[in-house]
Amino acid sequence: MENQLQESWNQLRDAVSASQNVSALSLAVYLLMGGFISIYVRVLYRFCSTAASESDSITRVFPMLTLVTIGVIAVVKSSMALSLGLVGALSIVRFRAAIKEPEELVYLFLCIGVGLALGASQPLLAIVLVVVATFFSLLLYFTNRQKRELSLMLTITGDSQRDFHQREGGVMPVLSLIAGNFTLQRMDLDGKRGQVRVVLRRTEAKNVADLIGKLRDKLPECEFSYVNLSSSL
Repeated sequence: MENQLQESWNQLRDAVSASQNVSALSLAVYLLMGGFISIYVRVLYRFCSTAASESDSITRVFPMLTLVTIGVIAVVKSSMALSLGLVGALSIVRFRAAIKEPEELVYLFLCIGVGLALGASQPLLAIVLVVVATFFSLLLYFTNRQKRELSLMLTITGDSQRDFHQREGGVMPVLSLIAGNFTLQRMDLDGKRGQVRVVLRRTEAKNVADLIGKLRDKLPECEFSYVNLSSSL
């Protein structure tokens, strides 16, 4: 019993030795680097993303995903037994995430790649990976800028007398003032109800909500619906 206690004490003393403290300090530096890099990747994604949804639920996991990956690789890289145990643990875990865009998956793998590089004590590789990914992300962003502009079909429904027969403050004058150039596709005036359907060209996705908000402020009694004609769905 006394020998077991002495052995346990020696193991604990070795675990907090100077060499182990240096290793822990290096890991802390890599974790800080991973945190800052993952925040940068999040900003890069939000700037270059062409996803239809504006959800931020995916980007919120970038920092924690990177940090966890660094920690796991740092633990298992020096032990074959731990590596095999990690494989066994992952084989019984089922991951379910609402990833709707392939672009989101690419950025998740970028965070994992950064975590793998830093966990394996290769910070230069992580930096090079992020720099090259940034270059190509910005290149694709600026070369495909025109493709991100939408052809928006907007339908406005309202009272035919109040909203469609006014020269000022009616649907058509307000639409011309706020939306600018558009193509009139169809207009129906039936009794008390009126409906107009127009196509707005070269509208960026981030400006759609602002456009609809301005129209609702000017035409509070009208109903609005819009369809992205550029979508393949």
